[in-house]
Amino acid sequence: MDTILFDLDGTLHDSEKLYIQACCNCLEAMRKSQLTDEEKNYLIGKPITRIIDEWFSGQKIEVLESFFRHYEMVNNQVREYNGIYEVLTELKGRGATLGIVSSKYKKYVVQELHKTKLYSFFNVIVGLDDCKEHKPHPEPLLKAVRELQVDPKNCIYIGDQPTDILAAKAAGIKSFGALWGEGKKEKLESASPTGLLQKPKDILVINRINSVC
Repeated sequence: MDTILFDLDGTLHDSEKLYIQACCNCLEAMRKSQLTDEEKNYLIGKPITRIIDEWFSGQKIEVLESFFRHYEMVNNQVREYNGIYEVLTELKGRGATLGIVSSKYKKYVVQELHKTKLYSFFNVIVGLDDCKEHKPHPEPLLKAVRELQVDPKNCIYIGDQPTDILAAKAAGIKSFGALWGEGKKEKLESASPTGLLQKPKDILVINRINSVC
């Protein structure tokens, strides 16, 4: 199994906190009141377009432009998790095909991958604006699979949120929950992934096992 697809925020990049910070600043400015802790937790793992549709359906363009302004003030701080660069280097050395399927707008995915020097590892990148449906719907993953011209059964998807796991299962792709970043064991287990990964190097183990299955 030589095709591995990744979520980005909270899986490869330690950037989920930056996204949440921008969301909070934007939404609080629009509402003119602070978000509760429950509301902040609700933002995790959800694309900004979904939040806007649910909270500000009549002001979509205005809120989206405000979010972009707030996000561009912080996204230069993005960093990859320790060990990710080395793991991707090893996977490419083994001949693996790698891809990104993210709920972030593609221009930011590309910008941030260039910043962390990970861009060249990936054969396909699917962002929020590439699909009509978003995770947990399988469309983004199936788009990546079609572009790579591979069988979903020969792929795995690694992400840090239950929506990642559910999207992979709906697409017929094996799913693994990443626990080194924003992923929480109890939340991921509730979605019944194929497995859980404690640290980035664990990816090398599942790749080696699946390649001989």
